[in-house]
Amino acid sequence: MNNLFTKLAGLGLVATVLLSSCEKDEDKVVVSPGTSSALTASSSSAVLTQADAAKTAMTYSWSPTSYGYQAAVTYTLQFDKKGGDFSAPVEVVAGNATSKALTGAELNNVLLQLKLTPGVASEISVRLKSSIGPAANMAYSAASALMVTPYSDFVVYPQIFVPGDYQGWAPDKAPYLASASSNQKYEGYINLPAATATFKFTPARNWDNDYGDDGSNTGKLAAKGKDITITGAGYYRFNVDIASMKYTYTKTAWAVIGSATPGGWNTETPMTYDATKGTWSVTLPLVAGDFKFRANNAYDIDMGDNEPDGKPDYKGKDIKGPGAGTYTIVLDLSKGEGNYSYSVNK
Repeated sequence: MNNLFTKLAGLGLVATVLLSSCEKDEDKVVVSPGTSSALTASSSSAVLTQADAAKTAMTYSWSPTSYGYQAAVTYTLQFDKKGGDFSAPVEVVAGNATSKALTGAELNNVLLQLKLTPGVASEISVRLKSSIGPAANMAYSAASALMVTPYSDFVVYPQIFVPGDYQGWAPDKAPYLASASSNQKYEGYINLPAATATFKFTPARNWDNDYGDDGSNTGKLAAKGKDITITGAGYYRFNVDIASMKYTYTKTAWAVIGSATPGGWNTETPMTYDATKGTWSVTLPLVAGDFKFRANNAYDIDMGDNEPDGKPDYKGKDIKGPGAGTYTIVLDLSKGEGNYSYSVNK
């Protein structure tokens, strides 16, 4: 019996030693400083045009960044003006891919966010950011130069004008609605600051022809009709159908909502209207996720971005946020249908 206990004790001691040895000799993952590869561009220059907006304008590629082990790396292209220090770059997320193709519209949107002048050749700097999580584990490629010429994203669509007492009854200076489909259906947003506003619609910047209410106050138009009156100051969406001689208007107040925003998809974050700039904006902390624009705390009027190209679309796809950080989101609905735009800047 004593021999048996002695043998068992010996086996236990061996097991303990082996277990201890396994614990000491276990593999440990050591994160090395990231070594980012060189960033390769398909071209050193790009002259962008509206006609080629949907075509690929530039493709960037790179080899996987090494962190000393097989890590899930997220890649982001960063753009800055020539001489910039990338302290506030415009970013394009590439995910886990090792290449990113940009259409003319996508690259042009980046250049406009950098506030480059349309039609003028400018040099910018581009680099690759690699990340596996905390900021301490980020790696950056050397910056490369790119000569680019952006185009104006403004397209002149058929317009009608909205002169009224709120702007001095001056059709030559009046805001306008636009028809992006050139089908006599016009849309646009106008700020009416007074408690009561009276106006008409004119097809040109003069009083040769005009449309007013037919007198029924039911949204029906008549040539040389009565002045239209709106009660209640605010920012209004107008829809005018000349073919059917009808008009509607809706007072709106805009906000952002989504998983990227502080309130998630349950609570929107209101935006503030700037009457001088004619834009809605909000500065807020974002996290990884998506967002949309919506009016009046409901989804009756909401905007996403189907392309995405910096131009919002009604009922469009959720807009992918830029990631964690504090950003200013600006929504510009002042230029008529077809020329609505938004920007997200860190």
